[in-house]
Amino acid sequence: MSQHDYTIKKALLIVLGLDAFLLFCLLLIALLLEGDAMERLVFTLFFLPTLLLFLECYFRRVTVAKAGMAIRKLGRTKAFPWGEITRVGCLTVRRKVYLLLTTVKGLFIISNAFEGFSKLVEEIVARVEPERVEEDVRPQAASAKAGIATIFPAWVAAVFMMVMILMKWFPFIA
Repeated sequence: MSQHDYTIKKALLIVLGLDAFLLFCLLLIALLLEGDAMERLVFTLFFLPTLLLFLECYFRRVTVAKAGMAIRKLGRTKAFPWGEITRVGCLTVRRKVYLLLTTVKGLFIISNAFEGFSKLVEEIVARVEPERVEEDVRPQAASAKAGIATIFPAWVAAVFMMVMILMKWFPFIA
């Protein structure tokens, strides 16, 4: 059995990267065109968390191997063997599905924002002892379809920021 790596969906990464880039452009425009201090502060306060969120999603990875699994986030990795998983549960909130892994090291949450989420759940359920897996995990995870609901607001923000950039560069449009 080889190891499988699961990463965040590329569609989400693309739009988060675009949002971070556009916020950076707006910040640069505010700095170069001598925007007022409040404008620079607001763009900075939006840019830094957006960049951090993009980097966190970019580096997030779940690795499933024969010996156990590892969850990697920005700057940290938690690895544990299959025997350390004490409970596998599932939580559904609207169209988001969260796989809840309780281990001796703590609670780990994996969302359906991962590419191949259903396959990931199947691999975990197949390796954890059946009495440790809640009954509703398989049906809920199998029906987990992440639509555009999580990506759409980020695209709306990107369009809004593009309009702002155009208005900054071409003030006669406003």
